[in-house]
Order: sequence, then C-alpha cells, then structure tokens
Amino acid sequence: MSRSSTFNIFDGFFVLRPMLFFPGWSTMLAGYFIPEKNNFALPYLRAPWTAWREILLLLFVFGCAMGASFLLNQLKDIETDKANNKLFFLADGHLTPRMLYVETAVLVLLSLPLFFLNVSAALALLLFIVITGYMYNYPPFNLKDHLWGSIVGNMLMGALAFFIGWLARMDFAWHMFSDVLPYLIFNTVLYFFTTLPDREGDRLARKLTPAVVWGMDTVVRLSLALFLMGLALSWYRDDFSALWIYLLSLPFFVPLFRRREVKHTLRATKFGILFFAMIICLKWPWYLILMTAVFFATRLYFKKRFNFDYPNFKGN
Repeated sequence: MSRSSTFNIFDGFFVLRPMLFFPGWSTMLAGYFIPEKNNFALPYLRAPWTAWREILLLLFVFGCAMGASFLLNQLKDIETDKANNKLFFLADGHLTPRMLYVETAVLVLLSLPLFFLNVSAALALLLFIVITGYMYNYPPFNLKDHLWGSIVGNMLMGALAFFIGWLARMDFAWHMFSDVLPYLIFNTVLYFFTTLPDREGDRLARKLTPAVVWGMDTVVRLSLALFLMGLALSWYRDDFSALWIYLLSLPFFVPLFRRREVKHTLRATKFGILFFAMIICLKWPWYLILMTAVFFATRLYFKKRFNFDYPNFKGN
C-alpha cells in the first residue's frame, strides 16, 4: 500500500490505542482514591469543582503521556505488529513515521501542565514517559526485547501510574509502596496474559517475552499463583476496592485452572480491565461516561474505517 501524505485526524487519535488508556487511567485513579478504598457510596458523585478540575487534568495529561509512549512503541514494532496482525496504521501505510514522531512530541508537551498542579506527580509522570516511551523501546535499554527488562518495565508502568494519582492528592509517604501492591500484582498478571497471543510473532522477532521464554503453561501457572497472592494481599491490606476487583475477576480465571487456552486468558484480561474500571466508577461515577464514550467511538471507527470488530469481549 502506498504511504499516505495526508494526516487523518481520526487515524491520528485512534492510533493512540485509547482503549488501552483504561488500565492506566484506572490504576492512576486507584492511587488517587486510595483514601476512599473502602468507600463504595459514590463519594465523588458531587465532588467540588476543584476536585473535578484535578481529576480531569490528570486524565488528560496521563492520557497524553500514555499516547506518546504507545506511539513510540508502534514506531519500533511495525514488523512485529504486522506478524501479530495487530494495529496496522503504520504497517499498512495509513500514517507515516514522520507524522507519528510529530504527534509524539506534541503529546509530550501537552502532558507538562501537570507541573503547575503538583511537582511530585509531574516528576512521576515524566519518569513514566522516560521508561515506557524511551527505555522500553530504544537502545541501549530495549527493555521490551528482554525477559526481565519487559517484566520490570511493565511493573514500573503500573506502579508509576498509581503513584501519579497518589502523589497528586497526598504528600510522599513510604506506605505508598505497600498501597500499590495489590494493583501492581493484578496488572502484572494481565501483562503476562497479553504476551500469550503474540508469542509466535514475538518469537520470529526474537523478543524474549515471558510467553516466548517460559511457554504458555508456565506463564499461566505463575499468573494464577500471583492472582491468588494479590487476592490474599488485598484482604490483608484491608483494601476492599482491590479485593472486589479480584473477586469479580475470579470466575474468568477459574477455567485456566483446568485448561490452558489463550481464549480464556483473553477473556480474563478483558473482564479484569472492565471490573477494575467499574470499581473506580463507584468512587467517581462520571468515569463510566468516559468509558462508554470511548468504547463505542472506537467500535464505530474501526467498523467504518476497516470493517474490524474491535473492541469486543470475545476470546479473540
């Protein structure tokens, strides 16, 4: 296919993978709402404007940071994405690398206003961009191409998302690192599952992901052990927000105790992300409007543009 010379604004937005913002946004908001971790009575239903302004700014700047990082990842993964039949904006020439480098720079600049709100949270955001955008994808680090580099990189992404929300509302304290653990473990389990559908393409690209190095059976066994550990830790930490995320997701993990199939890991991942987000909606119900709007806008776009069924809750 010939390269496009015109920037399509809808392609430019949906290439950011906005559906993938929700795991990050939910984790960030879990950190922000940690004082309400056991309050499910819609505590922010009638939040003052100052809280609204803070939450909306956090969603915007962190969305920009994630979008920039996802673009840098795609710019380094054109051939791998083609092998894995994933997003095809670059692989099929709908957008050019130059367009996306410019878009990345704009998104990074748009994430900087957080410094006017909270310097600690902004520094965590900056570190998120450095790790997920540069160190994860580019030499000399190339974390995504190495087993422990990819694992540590993804764990840091989740932890920093939580810290951004936590620090936006509270001063630094050491218990921030224990507060994050149930959410960090849950996101790590989902990361392990996401490597399974891509293992053949990643093997061809010589990426040392958990699925490539350990194989499906080991990845699933380790993920299930971590899941149970996270569930127990949520109870021990008296964090009933995290506990409900695990309990609601549990029925989609149970089939994996009997059969190691990718379709079960995909369902567990999709519904795990959904239940995580729904628990956040019990703190700030307006998040549900954002989720619904992005979900249906993304479905409409991919159906009209590519006749592609995405996103969905199927095991594919």
